[in-house]
Amino acid sequence: MIVSVNLKKNKRTMQKPEQHQPVLLKAIELILAKPSEISKHVRIVKERYQHRFGKRLNEADLRNKLADKIIASYSTKAGLSGGATGLIGIVPGLGTAVEIFGGATADMALCLKYQVEMSMALASLYGHDIESDSDRKQYFIMAGLSTINMEAIKQGGEQAAKLFSRMLQHYLREATFDTVRILFRKVTITLSKKALQKAIPFGVGAVIGFSSNKALTWVVGQRIKTHFASASGS
Repeated sequence: MIVSVNLKKNKRTMQKPEQHQPVLLKAIELILAKPSEISKHVRIVKERYQHRFGKRLNEADLRNKLADKIIASYSTKAGLSGGATGLIGIVPGLGTAVEIFGGATADMALCLKYQVEMSMALASLYGHDIESDSDRKQYFIMAGLSTINMEAIKQGGEQAAKLFSRMLQHYLREATFDTVRILFRKVTITLSKKALQKAIPFGVGAVIGFSSNKALTWVVGQRIKTHFASASGS
């Protein structure tokens, strides 16, 4: 079942964007890669693909192939995100996030980090300026909305895909800092429940976490790819 979130605004929380942020959202922002780095990486890989496949593929097919490459890469990273402490020194800012917010929150933030970055990379690939602060909220919404609907997305089905796409478009039209905050409060609850599954039985959860995070991120990536491709007419 596709899950929605009540976005009614509370006047008491209509303050500066930095205030009243869920802890998870703060942790993600601490470790998120810079948009300029993401767009640069996409540009470099695209040039490499153009050199390799340019004579055999048209622009739309080339972009589709590159989108799948981006999704596969971030899906693997998300799969490895189950043990944040093991990646300290590799992911900038992660050590600070663990120290401030704790390992459990850092684990959740790390998986969401890769989904947000994947959304940004796909947006850049389809011609969007991801370095614009005005559009930054939508990439968090894409990752957050996907997370609270993870089971429906994994089960797939054309009807579920269409419903999720319509809901995503609705949320993007309502894209405000309050939308992101409210959404990530729900994300925190969803991932906290999932984290309990990783602890029981001991040793099994990590394997489940890898395959689950990787598979979910791949499906999420395909949904987001479809969204951008449809918007661009590809």
